[in-house]
Amino acid sequence: MKKLFLTLCVALLSMGAQAQEKGDFALGLKGGVSFAKIEFGSEKESFSRAALGAFAQYSITDKWRIELEGIYHPKKDHFSDFTVGLNIHYLINVAEGFKIYPQIGYGLAFAKTEGSGSADSDTETDGGLQIGLGAQYNIGEQWFILADYKFQPGIFGDGHAVYVGVGVRF
Repeated sequence: MKKLFLTLCVALLSMGAQAQEKGDFALGLKGGVSFAKIEFGSEKESFSRAALGAFAQYSITDKWRIELEGIYHPKKDHFSDFTVGLNIHYLINVAEGFKIYPQIGYGLAFAKTEGSGSADSDTETDGGLQIGLGAQYNIGEQWFILADYKFQPGIFGDGHAVYVGVGVRF
């Protein structure tokens, strides 16, 4: 996992020399924590867990962009999942280089629980609406940092996710 992360970071750094028109396309990494009330089969649990993922953003106009993200939640209490989300952001310029954005989208989660033996494993897929708010601060011409909050009602229960990330714009 460390080698994959390092390879992705080197790839993102090397792409800066091939920049297209500023603001049209961005790639980056997100990490954070999710707080969830998980309903998986007959089990119901509440817990927080780490999250790590990547995203790609495309600016449709100067006010609207779409984002594709993939977030992995490592196993905790015998439960792990990978969520793919497609979100729409409405960008509001607050100050030079600083934006906030309400967002709405759809998340699709692929989850796995593991019991005490390998025969006790179970997988499920669930999807639903995700809504939230984010903020982005530009660092120089290409780089930016972001923070996201998403509420995910109905995706294996109700979830709240808080992510921070770094991205590069092309």
